[in-house]
Amino acid sequence: MSPAIRKAFTASLAFVSLLSAGPAAAHGSMEVPLSRVYGCFKEGPESPKSAACKAAVQTGGTQALYDWNGVRQGAANGRHREIIPDGKLCSAANESHKGLDLARADWPSTLITPDSSGRFEFVFHATAVHATGYFQLFVTKEGYNPALPLKWSDLESTPFCNVTNVSAVNNRYRLNCPFPATRTGSHVIYAIWQRADSPEAFYACTDVKFSNTPPPPVSWKELGQVQAREDLPKSSKVTFRLFDSAGRDAESYPLTLDAATPAATWMYRLAQQVNAGSSRVQVGVLQTTGSVTPVQDALGNRVYAKETGYSFQVDIEKPSTGGSAQYKYPAGIDSYTAGTLVEGTDGLIYRCKPFPYSGWCKGAASHYAPGTGMAWQDAWERAN
Repeated sequence: MSPAIRKAFTASLAFVSLLSAGPAAAHGSMEVPLSRVYGCFKEGPESPKSAACKAAVQTGGTQALYDWNGVRQGAANGRHREIIPDGKLCSAANESHKGLDLARADWPSTLITPDSSGRFEFVFHATAVHATGYFQLFVTKEGYNPALPLKWSDLESTPFCNVTNVSAVNNRYRLNCPFPATRTGSHVIYAIWQRADSPEAFYACTDVKFSNTPPPPVSWKELGQVQAREDLPKSSKVTFRLFDSAGRDAESYPLTLDAATPAATWMYRLAQQVNAGSSRVQVGVLQTTGSVTPVQDALGNRVYAKETGYSFQVDIEKPSTGGSAQYKYPAGIDSYTAGTLVEGTDGLIYRCKPFPYSGWCKGAASHYAPGTGMAWQDAWERAN
């Protein structure tokens, strides 16, 4: 092989490796209730807020959270108990995700309650949709001790929910399952998504608290947790966007901040605005009376809809800061974070996008270089 061909071949392999290691290689996790890894990702991989998620990062690094949708075994083919040893269920025996296996009683959890028919709708967010062999949901036995590593014997031997015929709508699989009525207190729900078109399977540990309180008068469907990840400067604009089952904008609620505002405060104000204007969704904490009340907490609010099929996101636009670049690319690349101003090789100034895109600002020069990389717009925006 000539030197030129060898060089081109090596570059091609490096590019393929980069793509396979990135977000496109991963495929999903539980969204309602929020899985352990997805919840930590939503807190922010670089600076999670909860003690348990901080410990997970200290143990296994941030990559596990950026790859929240990649807790998987490529050759599972239904042999889950054979290939995943005790103590490594939440990471699916992936060294990169070992922080998820920490035995702690303080993992952030979600209170779940049955609907009027004694069922609960679980929602699995698939970033890549595959043919489904089955979804199986297991729950820990009564007496489960979260201070000990999770073992297969901690789970009931048979799933309380087994779904084989389900299609994704708006990248969500909705699993209508019988509620484990005999459970009380804190438990772990272990989800397995086995593909039908491949031996690959995906796994998720979800920390929950069971309540058998009669359902509220209004039957709400939880769409997921909404989080405020950072304090925002004056003149920032935050917009709550609601999408229908076809991915089209259904409602939009913009809020422009008239002063520098803490994360918990702007989220509270945004939730109030949504609740005052929307006939489809409410944002806050679901009360036993059926009302949804916003709380001044960066992580405490959830989105509830009267009908299924909706999804949401919160867009953030910060005011242009102007000024000169802090670095000339690629100098200081390991220091790039959300908001960092960098002069690209084309002489223009670029701003590193907010989380969750900010992790890519430190990516390979050939792929994420501001202004010139093949996918630079995934990580950067023009600042001038």
